[in-house]
Amino acid sequence: MSRRLRLVGGFALALLAVSGFLLAVGPEAVFSELATADPVVLSVGFLSVLVALACWSEAVRRLIGSTGHAVGGLRYRAAYLSGEFLKQVIPMGQSGGPVLLSYTVSAETDAPHDSALAAATVFAFLNVVASLVIAVVGLAVLILTRRGPTGALLQTVLVTMVAISVGILGLSLLAVYRRATLERALLATAGALRRTVGRLSDRARAALAPDRVRDALERYTAVVGQLAGDRRGIAAAVALSITGWVFFLLPLYTSFLAIESHVPFMLVVFAIPVVTLLNVVPLPGGLGGFEVALAAVVAAMALVDLPTATAAVFLFRLSNYWFVVLVGGIAAGALSFGVRDAPLLPGEEDETV
Repeated sequence: MSRRLRLVGGFALALLAVSGFLLAVGPEAVFSELATADPVVLSVGFLSVLVALACWSEAVRRLIGSTGHAVGGLRYRAAYLSGEFLKQVIPMGQSGGPVLLSYTVSAETDAPHDSALAAATVFAFLNVVASLVIAVVGLAVLILTRRGPTGALLQTVLVTMVAISVGILGLSLLAVYRRATLERALLATAGALRRTVGRLSDRARAALAPDRVRDALERYTAVVGQLAGDRRGIAAAVALSITGWVFFLLPLYTSFLAIESHVPFMLVVFAIPVVTLLNVVPLPGGLGGFEVALAAVVAAMALVDLPTATAAVFLFRLSNYWFVVLVGGIAAGALSFGVRDAPLLPGEEDETV
């Protein structure tokens, strides 16, 4: 199946999932809440998303600069937004974000593809770590201040999240200081995939050939080594990532305020990163699964009724997803980036559109 057909099918399935969820919750109650939304309060959320995107694009720019290639200006920002657009509309684009971002940035700037890919991958990793950290902080504050449900279950969740964060940091240290060990593990994994997946796809078999994998790893790890050596650049990227997350979370809080409801901000800080990390629905932007999971978590923890939570989540997604698609789509159109020309992601078939 071509990517364009998968894209149309993905959005169709997402629409069915969201519609089914809306019918289960009660459309009249949800629409009644939506009708009361204050557009002025909602506008704060849209501005907040723009600030978040600016922070994250600046973090990637600085990481690319750490590899010795200066990028910037409106063309770079448009290339970054184009990558965001492709990530949001292509099914499984979230998992292939660094590939798509490096494609758009390297095509429109002087940064080589390897440098852009390494910077985008490092930033994606730092962004995951940042989201885990702020989610842990949010849950810890909720438990300590008793502003949400308490009990052994949430304490267990907190301990688990801390353990996961420590594990991820341990892997990052392994990647920096025991690179040879990590490279051997990746080569072994690539070999296993070539013996299995390679039997089903000639493209995968060729891409996973030992020489090609080894050459790609050498180029990639060399650039990652440059990035790891720039501690100031890494620190700036982490700070920008966390700042971006705070502004990216704010629209859910303002969405509740817009419909004259209220939830603790720390609940928002906890819920969105966790749902984002756990959302593996292979649809554009995780549509359908994200809305259901986030509304359920917020309704359970904030003790608001499900129609109110659903209405707030729908308003949040206007800025968090559809606004990003709109802004990114305008940038992609200006630079002539299309879904058709984007690089294939893992799991996609090599077929023409």
